[in-house]
Amino acid sequence: MRKLTVLFAVGLLLGSGQLARGQDEGKIQKLFQDAIQALGGDTFLKVTDMVSNGTYYGFDRDGNSSGLTKFDDYTKFPDKSRFESGNKRKERDVTVFNLKKKEGWILEGQKDPRVATPDEMEGFKNDVKHSIDNIFRTRYQDPENKLFYLGPSDADVQLEMVRLLDPENDEVTIYFDRLSKLPAKIEYQVIDQRGIHYREAQEFSQWHKIQGVNTPLRIDLSRNGHKFIQQFILKITYNNGLQDSFFSKPVPPK
Repeated sequence: MRKLTVLFAVGLLLGSGQLARGQDEGKIQKLFQDAIQALGGDTFLKVTDMVSNGTYYGFDRDGNSSGLTKFDDYTKFPDKSRFESGNKRKERDVTVFNLKKKEGWILEGQKDPRVATPDEMEGFKNDVKHSIDNIFRTRYQDPENKLFYLGPSDADVQLEMVRLLDPENDEVTIYFDRLSKLPAKIEYQVIDQRGIHYREAQEFSQWHKIQGVNTPLRIDLSRNGHKFIQQFILKITYNNGLQDSFFSKPVPPK
């Protein structure tokens, strides 16, 4: 009788665990589906490229700003990017990546363009992996990735958290705003070229509907809790028909 009682109790625990997992899966899927709808639904999912320009500020560990820098960003999904930054047109830095071809170049002002280093290529791959677009279009649906419902955030009960873990042990925490349904923050770990681990977080705000896509016009990036970059988008357009040839070796301006 005692053995049967123990087995019955274990069965209840296992059953409740399976139910809890099932409930969590339902919560997770609803959070992602609601967020996708808030981002623009099919319009968001069908975006092929985006072109934006604006300004950003860099900060050191003491919170001192490097000052305003203008930028133009060209992105073709899922893995092509051209980023131009600088306040003087002929002295701008240009970074181009094309992961499909495993190519990358860095142009610094009037210098000859150089091939991106393996660390720079890895850094861009990391950016792509942790972007809103990649997470909400493909990564959350990948059957090889595991999703865990973490519940409300300790820092802000208005936010609910889901953790994504892939086979390479890349761990991403997505914060969902309960009111707007939009993703409020994404946290993940980065390893620099010296092998040092640090936590990086992107926070999204100042949302505006542009061409049917809900777009954050302000992005705050922090590392280990310290403000690192603050970016403001002044203009953005979607589905511009960017050609692959645009993401090739940059040439210094004349």
